[in-house]
Amino acid sequence: MVEAFTKVSEASRLLLDKGLCPATGSDALGMVARPMKVDRACIFENRTTNLAGRFLTDLRHAWAEPGVVSPLAHPVLRALPLRDYAMAWTDMLEAGMPVNCTSREAPPMMRELLERQGVQSVLLCPIVPAKQWWGFVAFEDCHQARIWRPEEVSLLKSLARAIGASVRHANMRSSLSQVRTNLTSVLRPVVGDT
Repeated sequence: MVEAFTKVSEASRLLLDKGLCPATGSDALGMVARPMKVDRACIFENRTTNLAGRFLTDLRHAWAEPGVVSPLAHPVLRALPLRDYAMAWTDMLEAGMPVNCTSREAPPMMRELLERQGVQSVLLCPIVPAKQWWGFVAFEDCHQARIWRPEEVSLLKSLARAIGASVRHANMRSSLSQVRTNLTSVLRPVVGDT
């Protein structure tokens, strides 16, 4: 378990230094998932569609143990209507609470989805970069109906906080870049007039 906490620190540094992108997302997930003996790990991002404001969550980054089918192979995870599949899970994540469940205990539609993917057990933790719930990170065990221990939940919460910090930093960099662009465009005519 000590190695896993060390790996969360390394993953946090990677995400803050390089940002959250496909390569760093997958690398950070793998760093933490391997010592946890997790088969798959994923990062999902929430969005609302323009069509009647429908809430969806999209698989953005994934890691899978060699020999385990990647979650990226499942198109349904690209625009998952999470509330339809597991309303109680959505409410828990939105309230900042983790979800710790075996596939057998999952809501019916979610149970069917998990079983189709060979998932026996999941642990989900919300990602909240600021005040609004952004998405969640998931650990999946495809070999056993695992009951996640408190230290495993704590570890995934730490990873979720690191991902949230990376998202927050990216948003701040984007905002600063926009401010710089706006200032440059406002000051350019003034400089030219002198």
